[in-house]
Amino acid sequence: MKKIVLIIAIFCSFLVFSQEKENIDWINGKIYSSIFVYVKNDYDFAHNRLKEIDIAREKAKVNYYSILKKINLSESTPVLDYIENTGNKNRDLFSLIDNARLNKIEYPNINTIKVTYYINIYGENSLMSIVMNERDFFTEDLKGYMGFIYETNYTGVIIDARGSLTSFDGKNVKVEPSMFVTIKDSEGRIVFNQYNVLPSVIKNKGMIRYSYDVKENLSDRVGEKPLKIVAYGTGDGSGSIIVVSENDAKRMLASEKTRQSIKNGNIAVIIDP
Repeated sequence: MKKIVLIIAIFCSFLVFSQEKENIDWINGKIYSSIFVYVKNDYDFAHNRLKEIDIAREKAKVNYYSILKKINLSESTPVLDYIENTGNKNRDLFSLIDNARLNKIEYPNINTIKVTYYINIYGENSLMSIVMNERDFFTEDLKGYMGFIYETNYTGVIIDARGSLTSFDGKNVKVEPSMFVTIKDSEGRIVFNQYNVLPSVIKNKGMIRYSYDVKENLSDRVGEKPLKIVAYGTGDGSGSIIVVSENDAKRMLASEKTRQSIKNGNIAVIIDP
């Protein structure tokens, strides 16, 4: 019996197979796709190694289609579904993935190769540049709540959305990063969304800045005097609709300076890692 197990183990060690990994870096705006390839250790090892690197390159790129299934565009819509159902965006996506940049090739051990590529979430030739149709963005300036206008002059907004939040339909939800976010008050009224933030801001650095550390210095994004609030709940299952209290919503929109800071994307959301 031991002999059979040993033979099986040796046989498996000679197989060539790959393992897919992904890493979505919302902080720096990059989506990484990695492929681990295990190479047979035989007389043709050098040839096999080169061959598997070439195979890994293609698999790393194909892997992006499964990664984009996991990235939320807004309101529980995967970004891949949106692209596949919108005009000729499929061609743009193919071009973006086909031109994915090689990040590095690593050799964890003599029989293993790790090939990592990345595409940008923001900027020119990015995922955001594909999903955005700038003519349809920034449809209106923000307005304050009637009778609640005074000079708070916040330089930005930080929303603490950590932990389990309750959705409008009573479910417990942990907020996950989304490309577009809608902020609503506790009465279900929209406070702001992607249509109130400048298209150039969204395209180049994203609508909001995510953080996993409540103590992180975010002044480069939200300025020196941000409004700091805690999320009241969430509106959907993915957390792309974040709910704040009515009073906090009023504070966000109370002054022209604060509304302008939102318009310029001076928004950060703290979430669990």
